[in-house]
Amino acid sequence: MADAKIEKALYGPSMTEVALGAILGLIAGVLVACIYLVFKPVSPVKEMPPEDKILKSMVYFIPGNESTAKSRGWQAKQKQIISSPTFKLDLVEDELNAWANTLAAPAPAPKPGAPADAPKPAGDGIFNPGKPNFKVVAGNKLQISAKCLLNWYGLTKEVTVMATGTFAKSGDAVTFAAETLHLGSCPIHLLPSLAGPLMSHLIAREKVPDEIRAAWAKLDSVTIEGTKLTFVAQ
Repeated sequence: MADAKIEKALYGPSMTEVALGAILGLIAGVLVACIYLVFKPVSPVKEMPPEDKILKSMVYFIPGNESTAKSRGWQAKQKQIISSPTFKLDLVEDELNAWANTLAAPAPAPKPGAPADAPKPAGDGIFNPGKPNFKVVAGNKLQISAKCLLNWYGLTKEVTVMATGTFAKSGDAVTFAAETLHLGSCPIHLLPSLAGPLMSHLIAREKVPDEIRAAWAKLDSVTIEGTKLTFVAQ
């Protein structure tokens, strides 16, 4: 042991120790950068700014439309999707967002004697997604976004989660295949081993009625073309 200490004092740390220190430093740096980006807000805009005004360090977010005029028939279509064993229906983002608005849960009633500005109760998990918003984007893809309440042992922070992708058949089920996934401004899709499980977890955590989940299980395909999504159950 004494010889090892003398050798280290004379020649410094070994190559193994240097490599291990470098790897740990790199991991710590990546972790700090990810945490910073998760809590960095996205920039909501009505349309993308001119190319010469786009900031590379900024993640831009354009929410989907919610036109009342374009979404009047969504309830009849929902009824058909739930009750019919087979169907082929076209929906636009306005109709999807009209349906999403029905998922907004009322805020829990405050406890008796609680102050008016008392913090809202946190969710029962780390990731608690809120009402989704849908937008058809270039390339025949769908953007799904939501406010997500992060809850870490009572410490809470609301961030925007935003995914863009298409639909694909996985076994007997139609699933949303996210090509990009941002948690806050952090590009989770650059970590494939994390992006897939996180997206599946967020979808599973959405408070969707059982009858809608049952109807989704009947689907054979979901395609996106132009401004519409086509849902097919045969």
